[in-house]
Amino acid sequence: MLQGEHYFLHFLLSLFNLAQPSKVSQLIHVFHGRRTPSMLFKVEQEKLYPAFGLFKSMTREALEQSAEQLVKKEWIKGSEQNGYVLTDAGVEELKQYFSRHTYPAAINSLTYATIRRPFFSQFQLAAQIFSEAIYKNSRYSPAIKNPVYQESVKKWLYSQQQSIEELSGKWAEELLQVIEQLPDTTATVLVSKLTGHQLVGFTNRQIADQLLMEPIEFQIVLEQAIEQLIDQIKSSEAALLTQFLSHVQKTVYYGLSKSTFMTAVLLKKGLSIEAVSQKRQLKLNTIREHVLEISLVHTVFDFMPYIPKDIHRALHNSFDQYPAYSFKEAKQDHEDLLFLWYRLVEIERIRNENNKAGRPFISEVWVPNI
Repeated sequence: MLQGEHYFLHFLLSLFNLAQPSKVSQLIHVFHGRRTPSMLFKVEQEKLYPAFGLFKSMTREALEQSAEQLVKKEWIKGSEQNGYVLTDAGVEELKQYFSRHTYPAAINSLTYATIRRPFFSQFQLAAQIFSEAIYKNSRYSPAIKNPVYQESVKKWLYSQQQSIEELSGKWAEELLQVIEQLPDTTATVLVSKLTGHQLVGFTNRQIADQLLMEPIEFQIVLEQAIEQLIDQIKSSEAALLTQFLSHVQKTVYYGLSKSTFMTAVLLKKGLSIEAVSQKRQLKLNTIREHVLEISLVHTVFDFMPYIPKDIHRALHNSFDQYPAYSFKEAKQDHEDLLFLWYRLVEIERIRNENNKAGRPFISEVWVPNI
């Protein structure tokens, strides 16, 4: 069983809803961060963002055991064959539990799902380098041992036009400005993880104990804190931190797979899907799947150029009349319809909904203290 099982059971419970059945065989792929278009769409459709890629080493057997506990408590009902849905008792349990515990509602997209951990590791390393530089100390052991991250930070430092002393002062000034804009608990979590001159960052266990959290609760709180840090940097005027974030994002392909990123670069240059397919010598369907991945990961991506206007209008009209309008039905109405067009309209409609029927908004119902 997982350590911190009580919190994990409730977090798992939050991934089920009243209307759309979910199977353990699907949720394990969410926890592992599987990047197929269908899995990314499930995450988007059911707002499973905080869970994506969270437990890459979790086994299906362990997840099945946790789901069985939820069934025994009558918080979910159903079967693995047909999927599980929340019960009214489950909804009430979520309201009660997450009125006392943190739910990572700030993680509300897939944009930083694969960026958070490499960013924060390199952020910790850069913070340590600058802290030691202020005290002119070059004899210290780096807190982050990962050689890939070390090389990445070194490469970024070498690209700068200023001395390490100048950069250190600017980094400290900008970091203080950004941290001051974050919620108190978020700031405490992040600062407690930093190592500097004659200061060793606390372990997850130590901080969890200080905050009276289970280890898994703290792990998820830390993920949210990193997400909030990234958001705050992007909305700030902290030029050095913004540049550092951009550097890290580039090393991890801005949250996309490498192949999808290569497609995104060509699309941004104005090439059509057909032209990208020819240039990259990949099947059209592969490039179309890349467009879906970009659309699902980056909410600011404008996918309207990839849907014919008449099809776009017709699909919306059909969905307005028949909310459960399926691709099979749409294909019968439009013989040449591409699945890409249908799915993009689905994504657009999901994002335009203020309230999803049968699933209360986490931030409004399950986490009233956020």
